[in-house]
Amino acid sequence: MALVFFSYKSLPVNNAKFDLKKTEEAYHSKTVLVEKLLAPKEKVVVAEVEFKEYAPVVDLNTPQLVAGHKLYTQCISCHGKGGEGKSSQKAPFIGGQFDWYIEKQLVDMKSGARVNAVMNPILKGLSPQDMKDLAAYVSRLPWKKPVEVAEGAEAPAAAQ
Repeated sequence: MALVFFSYKSLPVNNAKFDLKKTEEAYHSKTVLVEKLLAPKEKVVVAEVEFKEYAPVVDLNTPQLVAGHKLYTQCISCHGKGGEGKSSQKAPFIGGQFDWYIEKQLVDMKSGARVNAVMNPILKGLSPQDMKDLAAYVSRLPWKKPVEVAEGAEAPAAAQ
């Protein structure tokens, strides 16, 4: 349909979308919402958490084991307190492994013979003596994986 210049006067007029009162109300409600969102938040006081040093699983009766225990604190987040490993971190169970084996793996990863990008930053700072100390400590961690016991249930008797 083509419009002739003068025929526009015959078209119905609908000014509902230009209602000034509705526009002012919408503007006001949006302004209130923006003020709420931009208002300063209440300060939340975070309780200070005490970080306790965990009790060593191994009897630290030699200087080498004491040094290994200190070094192992870097490993806990992936390998666990008892060397049980964490599948979410793709970290193997290393507790009770032979010390020579642990040391060889550390040396191989540091030299690049075994690639492990996650371990590289940790290995950079380890000396050969640190690796020996760490391997000695890890080898004395419990070999058996801990058995999780449901609340209220009795722990299974240890198999000898």
